Amino acid sequence: MKIDDTEFSEHYYQLSYMLSRFIVPTMRETYREFGGDMLLTLVLGEIATRNLGQFFRSGEPELPESMLNDPDLQRRLLRPCNALSIANATGIPRETVRRRVKTLCELGFIEQDERGHLYVTQKAADHFQRLTRSTLENLLPIAESLSALLKR
Repeated sequence: MKIDDTEFSEHYYQLSYMLSRFIVPTMRETYREFGGDMLLTLVLGEIATRNLGQFFRSGEPELPESMLNDPDLQRRLLRPCNALSIANATGIPRETVRRRVKTLCELGFIEQDERGHLYVTQKAADHFQRLTRSTLENLLPIAESLSALLKR
């Protein structure tokens, strides 16, 4: 959806408020979920997005049932990344990314292979399912309201 500049300007404050009604509670919930470490959130999200992005862009509708539990299948179907690529993408210093990667590995949310490639795990998917659902339930009504306001 392309946003009309006039509509955006005319409703800017209301749009900002409506968007904040989604973003602020989502950030608050995410902050709690990660014990206040928002960089941990960003590193995990970047790894998962890079891993899964290639799979879904290839036109596959769903992950095979065991993909995140099967290292061989992961390595074949998911796009790997490493601490350097995450640091470059996020602007977080490489050593900070490495420390967060270590923490995420200890939590079981990602795995690192012998070449340093990082992969999201089924444990992360299972752990964050409730947060993902809650985020979507909060996003959809606000997205509809924003869309309706911009179509006036």
